[in-house]
Amino acid sequence: MMTYDNYDRRVDKILEKADAEKKRRKKRKIALISSLSAAAAFLLALNLTLFVPYTVGGYDISAYEGSEYYALMDEIGSLNCSKPRRTNNLQELAEVVLAPLFGGGYAAPDMAGDSPSGGTIVEEDPSTSGNQSYEEVTNNQVEGVVEGDLLKRSDKYFYYLSYASSHDHQGDVLVDENGEPILDENGDKQVLPDYTDPSKLILNIYTVSGEKVNTYAISDEDPYAYNSYGLRREMYLTEDCTKILILVPYFDKDVKALFTRILGIDVSDPSSPREFARTSVSGDYVSSRLVGNTLLLVSNFTVRRDPDFAQQRQYLPAVDGEVLPMEDIILPENPTSARYTVITSFVADTLSSNDCEAYFDFSEEVYVSAENIYTTRSYIKAFAFEYEVLNGPDKYYRNMTEIARTAYDGTSLTYCGEMTAFGAIVDQYSLDEHEGVLRVVTTEMDLSWPTCNLYCFDISTFEQIAAVENFAPEGESVKSVRFDGDTAYVCTAKVTYYEVTDPVFEFDLSDYSHITYKDTGTIPGYSLSLIKFFDDTLLGIGYGDGFGELKIEVYASDEDKVTPLCEFKLAAAFSTEFKAYFIDAENGLIGLQIDADGRHKSGYLVLRFDGYNLVELMTVENVGTYSDDARACLIGDTLCIFGHTTTGDCVLKMVEV
Repeated sequence: MMTYDNYDRRVDKILEKADAEKKRRKKRKIALISSLSAAAAFLLALNLTLFVPYTVGGYDISAYEGSEYYALMDEIGSLNCSKPRRTNNLQELAEVVLAPLFGGGYAAPDMAGDSPSGGTIVEEDPSTSGNQSYEEVTNNQVEGVVEGDLLKRSDKYFYYLSYASSHDHQGDVLVDENGEPILDENGDKQVLPDYTDPSKLILNIYTVSGEKVNTYAISDEDPYAYNSYGLRREMYLTEDCTKILILVPYFDKDVKALFTRILGIDVSDPSSPREFARTSVSGDYVSSRLVGNTLLLVSNFTVRRDPDFAQQRQYLPAVDGEVLPMEDIILPENPTSARYTVITSFVADTLSSNDCEAYFDFSEEVYVSAENIYTTRSYIKAFAFEYEVLNGPDKYYRNMTEIARTAYDGTSLTYCGEMTAFGAIVDQYSLDEHEGVLRVVTTEMDLSWPTCNLYCFDISTFEQIAAVENFAPEGESVKSVRFDGDTAYVCTAKVTYYEVTDPVFEFDLSDYSHITYKDTGTIPGYSLSLIKFFDDTLLGIGYGDGFGELKIEVYASDEDKVTPLCEFKLAAAFSTEFKAYFIDAENGLIGLQIDADGRHKSGYLVLRFDGYNLVELMTVENVGTYSDDARACLIGDTLCIFGHTTTGDCVLKMVEV
């Protein structure tokens, strides 16, 4: 029987138990609230850390204030660095930390890297080829200033530089000598492992009688190094005929920019060529010249977007991996782009560097005289009206060409100054230095109508001493130029969708105070190139009635007019590269590769000017794939024609003319 005391004690125990449970629940609630509060505080901090935006970007070069390159960095930063942007730490965490762990996003590369291999000289073997004499086969613009080409020769050997792009082999079937698939023991076709034929430059060596001596292939660690860039390869043969110098642009993966590679190949024994040196210069290949034992190279180095100023090769030009000191870099006022024109002088037979100068701006065309290098750049300049224009603009704009002169000798380069002409030039043949005067022919766009101009500058004072402006008919622009002593030949043309017309002008520059000229009058088509030809005539190669027609024309000059003597026309595609034309003025011969429309054979077309007419001698078929790469030279009565296939295989055809 439960007494009151027992009941009371039981009630007390129940109340104690309930009170204890209440306290436990209160503690759990406090702990939960504390946890939630801590979590909320953490999330708030995380949000403030990761998601609150802040400003980054632009460029900060304060750490380099004492550097000799500080002013240059400032120009590059203003021209080539991104504007500030808004970001947060989560974005940075994803881009820099998480993405590389999972193979995505962008991870900044190590830009230090190894510099391109240097010009290490290999001890040479005694010549086993005997004495050779150099024979020129390139139509050089200036006598004694040799231009790079695909074909060079001595009195004993031909050297032709071909090129093959890389080719990926995947799932290729193994075949026997009859071209039949080879089967395995189960009767299945045997498949070769996947591999890549690397892109390569190929030096083909022949005797002058046409016997193949050697095929020397030059590839790279990167199997795609010369893909497409190999199309712009050029080479030289040194005066003693023992070395070949090859120049080719390539992409430097460390700097992420185009460079120019120079390769030295020892051909003292043509049956066993070997590389004796290689070096590199920052920038895409523009042009080069060989003068005696001095190799002159001009390249354009473009600074990458948002460069790392701690990595000097990203924003400073370098020769063989060594960046130029600031004293060798010319920084003009108000540059328009973060690019350099890099001019480098090398000792040709060792590829060691003599000197290097860099101008903080780009160049388009290069002309080299016997003592000076002229680099050009075009730009637009604003001019204020001399009088107030009511309800109109207060400025007008003209396109300009700046021509920088750099003197060179066997060891050094010296920046001298620059000249400025109105308009733009067509190519290197638009400039010529003669007896201390630089002559320049330009086309200026004026209110969408072109005007043709001739300017003459004193190269010692850089002052303009003569000009003939707006000499061509309305709407015509300059298409080709050729200087010859005191004479300048200029072809201008007006090109519309329904007609192509031109005159050819001849300027007498013997007296700069009284320049006179005469022309052909308007005739169909226009010439892409002009050159002095057989019996004191002028040869033009270009288009006829339209871009689908080849026109070769011969002109003569009389007292008051330039007269077309004869022409050859053919519906065909052809190269616009001047070096692809074979022109033998002494024998009146012309040759070039054509792709005819079916009514005429495609191949290498050979013509002869007999003093009255252009006579077709022959068309040699199957001379290679690329018309730009066709080259030819004459030995006695034998015309030697070179070309190559897509795989780089050299094609040599020898025909009697």
